[in-house]
Amino acid sequence: MSLQFSRSMRVLQLDSFRAARVGLLLAALNMAILVVWFFMAKITLYETSNEIALAADDRIVASFPKESLSRIRMGQPAWLRVDLGAEQPSLKLPALVYEVQREQNKVEFVILANESPVNYLTEKPSGQVEVEVEYITPAELVLRTSGKILNRNQIPLSPQTVETRD
Repeated sequence: MSLQFSRSMRVLQLDSFRAARVGLLLAALNMAILVVWFFMAKITLYETSNEIALAADDRIVASFPKESLSRIRMGQPAWLRVDLGAEQPSLKLPALVYEVQREQNKVEFVILANESPVNYLTEKPSGQVEVEVEYITPAELVLRTSGKILNRNQIPLSPQTVETRD
């Protein structure tokens, strides 16, 4: 009985499996890059305000939930987003935390842009403020969400806040 050429020893000796080796090398390199990213990349966490209002001296006052105020400090960078209406896109201005009033759940901001938002804000402005509160890695975010890092605040999986009893 004769043997097919595709199953002969000569074919196995001539085939170097070069394509498979190159593919395996590229897959290993891709995995190494993803592992380095997982432990080294920085993700910015923000606290977002409920509402904003215009105060004196071109300052913006924003109200935050009680649990967010513990993470906000003077001097932290922030972004003010002002909704200008349906016809125009929202305006995004850099800001800085000026004062934190914990008992009133309010934070004052100073706008850092050359353009003053007073021209865009009315008595009842619509928009929000996002404060940069922390930089963490994806690995730390996963561990904190799963509850493995207990010395820091856990990040809830649900965007809904839990009511606390006083």
